[in-house]
Amino acid sequence: MRAVRMGDLHVSQAMKDQLLHLGTIVSKRKGTVLFTRGDAVTGVFLIRGGKILLTLDRINLAFPPRTLGAGSVVGLPAAVGDTPYSLTATVIEDAELAFVPRAALVDCLRQNPALCFEVMDILSREISGTRHALKSGSTATAHKV
Repeated sequence: MRAVRMGDLHVSQAMKDQLLHLGTIVSKRKGTVLFTRGDAVTGVFLIRGGKILLTLDRINLAFPPRTLGAGSVVGLPAAVGDTPYSLTATVIEDAELAFVPRAALVDCLRQNPALCFEVMDILSREISGTRHALKSGSTATAHKV
């Protein structure tokens, strides 16, 4: 399984192949908002080309904006958890994406344990990276006092 760094939501070739099989290819222009923080989850987007910016509603030094490119999946935590999107995703470079509805993703993961474990690995690294960023942010704040 591939190591995933905070900001690196790349998936394996096997996962890409499965998402492409399940998904619908869509083209989005620069400036298009794929989803906004708080929106009901509809699914995930595999980035085939272009760039997507993930942001919180307001500037947060503990979680700076993240730019994702080809091979990354956007919306995964919300889709797996069946929760509203926690970030806003905006196209910052014309993009070709594969949109996979949540139900299709969940069915795929139920039938493919290896892909399910890959997603668990990605999400656990996201949690770890977020905790590290929050800890670093609180340490920086403490030093400023």
